[in-house]
Amino acid sequence: MKLNATPRKITPLLTDLSLLLATSMALLALLAFAPVARSQIIDNFDSGSDAAWQKSATADYPATFSFVPDVFGGKAYRLQAGVPANYESGGFVYVARALAVRTDQAYSSTFYVAADLVDWDHGVYDPTNEAVVGLVARASSVTAPDQFQGLMLLTHWNQYDGGQRGTAQIYAIIQGGIFLIPAAQGNFTIARGHGYRMVFAGTNNVYQGSFYDLADLTHPLVTFVCDDSYASGAFPTSGYSGVVALGYRGGTAVNPTTADATFDNFVAAAFPPTSLAGPATPHGMTAIPQVVNRSPASYANFYSPAGGITFNATTLTTTNPINTSAVRLILNGVDVSSGLTITGPATNASVSFSGLAANNVYEARIELQDLLGRKTTNAWTFDTFTDAYLASAAAKDIECEEYDFAGGQFYDNPLVSGYTTNGGPVNLTGIGDYYGDKDGVNGNPSTGPTPPFDFFDWDTTPHPNHGLGVDAENEFRSYDSVGTQNGSAEYVCALAGSQVTWRGYDNLRQKYVAVQPDGSLVECGVERTEGGEWLNYTRTFSTNDVYNVYLRHGCSLTQALSLDQIGAGPTTNNLGTFNCVNAFSHINFRYAPLLDSSGKLAVVSLDGTNTLRLTLASPPQSPAVKNGMWMNYLAFVPSVPQVYSSAEANGTYAPEVNMLVDTGNKRLTVPQSTSARFYRIGWTTQVRISGIFLTGGNVVLSYQ
Repeated sequence: MKLNATPRKITPLLTDLSLLLATSMALLALLAFAPVARSQIIDNFDSGSDAAWQKSATADYPATFSFVPDVFGGKAYRLQAGVPANYESGGFVYVARALAVRTDQAYSSTFYVAADLVDWDHGVYDPTNEAVVGLVARASSVTAPDQFQGLMLLTHWNQYDGGQRGTAQIYAIIQGGIFLIPAAQGNFTIARGHGYRMVFAGTNNVYQGSFYDLADLTHPLVTFVCDDSYASGAFPTSGYSGVVALGYRGGTAVNPTTADATFDNFVAAAFPPTSLAGPATPHGMTAIPQVVNRSPASYANFYSPAGGITFNATTLTTTNPINTSAVRLILNGVDVSSGLTITGPATNASVSFSGLAANNVYEARIELQDLLGRKTTNAWTFDTFTDAYLASAAAKDIECEEYDFAGGQFYDNPLVSGYTTNGGPVNLTGIGDYYGDKDGVNGNPSTGPTPPFDFFDWDTTPHPNHGLGVDAENEFRSYDSVGTQNGSAEYVCALAGSQVTWRGYDNLRQKYVAVQPDGSLVECGVERTEGGEWLNYTRTFSTNDVYNVYLRHGCSLTQALSLDQIGAGPTTNNLGTFNCVNAFSHINFRYAPLLDSSGKLAVVSLDGTNTLRLTLASPPQSPAVKNGMWMNYLAFVPSVPQVYSSAEANGTYAPEVNMLVDTGNKRLTVPQSTSARFYRIGWTTQVRISGIFLTGGNVVLSYQ
């Protein structure tokens, strides 16, 4: 088997890399330069008819196919797979299945199929009811479900830990499920409240699967490429394209397995569309408004604010125009649309914004609509920090893998962490047991930690190399049970006997390059996390330093982490919470701000030597967050002013949670909430409001 998983910034670690890349690039080249397919099939299901679809419902495999409202005022297609007649017989044949394919065109050597997954299980959550849902290509024997064959891109959304964690998969099913053949599988979990565009393409025996958040079609959350050569031609080679909802196991008499999924905006063809260059994908609904060519990119790190925000608002047609007066840009909850410059044709308008400020983290959203009133949203995150700013005396970084050791000892300003990419430690002298913390005091689930202690991890022993050469989970602190890895490892495996791991690397900061100019010293982080675990960090801060704090991380399962100041006794002073959201993969690195109980940026005042504790704040060993974090570093940066407002001059002033900060120009922007409002600025030093004006529905405060 040859595999190549390519989420953002991933480097494969394989001995046969040249062959792998040649195989993968052959497919990617085909996808990039494919001609427009004359056999394209498009169905947005708004007709409310599935007469053109071949469906699988039989007496032995009951299934229901129906139409439900979608967000555009049209319809989406719901597949419900009922309990098979012989489900108690077990195995993979007697599992629930609802299959629907378009028989207009069979595809063989090349295929492309895409659809929006807009709902699954419809709120009837049962963690024991394992289901796989997604796309099918090269399908046959659909009307005889016990003989169904096909090649599938799936999400097994509730596979692990009591239904809390899932996978993305490329699988083949032959002879109705007697033989299930995996080509690729990775630990990626879809999140409730999101829709996903699934895109599946192949040429001969090489396949590529991608998942996009429907709120950002400019870049996939993950893409993986694989081939089926290890299966000796067992994979289907020709057939139809469609959608599937399958039970993964037959279940029991008490709890038989069913499956339920809703799809929209289906497309099938011999080749991918050429209307957009990769890694973007076109919206599944023809002529709908869409953001393309956007800068900065999703998850952009160290982006220069001078570049501003630029994008095209387009319908990918020459006939359906964008309503340019309705284009909206929202940054950190503040509508800045009045600052947009829009030029060019309404079907492909060029939009720019030049009001970004340095050293900020932005949550951004673009809203578009056409003259029919159909709306779409593009949402992403990026930052305008600079490497030099984070490395300056004004800021302080704490590498997450540099937690205390040996009963509270610590390196105050440690040298850079990590190993070379070939697995050997960097030859740094004078750092004691820097690469082997032997304190051994990590507590255990039954008795808890015994002071003095540096961390708590539910595991009690290290996780060394498993024999594959690339997946050790103690690469930095080799004697600790805490998981540490160079880069973020994503596991994509074939269950037929092979497993391969890929590493994704965050932006390499200059301090690493200074130690190893060839770039072989990579970012290291803490992983294999569980709820209730914590790490202590002791550092010396300058007198009266006051900070905002950001956690650089990759998150695949939504969760919160708390930051506490640890005193004698021990007493604790909670400093705030990092709210980390599911980005599908650990490779999608971003910053989470430390927030206080009111939801505004927390202000952390530190003076001299302090011990801080970073805690996975979910319930102990909660399966909903297990292995869902990769933590890179804590960035302590000088705090920014905070705006408070009240309806009365002498009233109660509450913080403005949505705010844009420009410390360079000494300006603060908040949304205007009422016609009469009073404002104050709070900061660590004395300031005064020197000016106030309204613009674009916002209040802009200048300060000195």
